[in-house]
Amino acid sequence: SPSSLGPAAMVAYWRQAGLSYIRYSQICAQVVRAAMKPQYKAEAERAAMATVKTLKPKKE
Repeated sequence: SPSSLGPAAMVAYWRQAGLSYIRYSQICAQVVRAAMKPQYKAEAERAAMATVKTLKPKKE
């Protein structure tokens, strides 16, 4: 069982793969959109483009 393996066994798969949670969720969303039926896919892709914009802070 995972609890008998210690804390290392509890690390999320996305973290073990070296991904941030944001990148992991982006990949999951892309997979879900790719699997959608064509009549729903276009709307989902438009919504995805308008939902989140990430900015890196300027170094001063």
